[in-house]
Amino acid sequence: MKEQTLGEKIRDARKKAGLTQLQLAEHIFISESYIALIESDKRNPSTGVLSKIAEALGLTTDFILLGSSERSQESYINDWLKLINDRSPEEIETALRMIRSYFECLDDLNSGTK
Repeated sequence: MKEQTLGEKIRDARKKAGLTQLQLAEHIFISESYIALIESDKRNPSTGVLSKIAEALGLTTDFILLGSSERSQESYINDWLKLINDRSPEEIETALRMIRSYFECLDDLNSGTK
């Protein structure tokens, strides 16, 4: 199996995140045409642009470059912040209670298997 190019990795990660080239470009304040050039491997992004792309996609630069690193905890926190944006305090509290309950169930299951 052929190893993916940097542009292919970015394109696949963008699509997996459900973003268009325009949405990604607007999010990181670059042109859509520059994203297209990066994804087609006609341009290599600077380290600053690569870092912004990774952050926007909830990935680490290591993952994009090497394909070997998990998402950072910070990227999960950023996802959570996006989810709760424009939600009422009551909705956020309900979601928090649900998450706590979920993790308590996981802990109960894991303690029974040890």
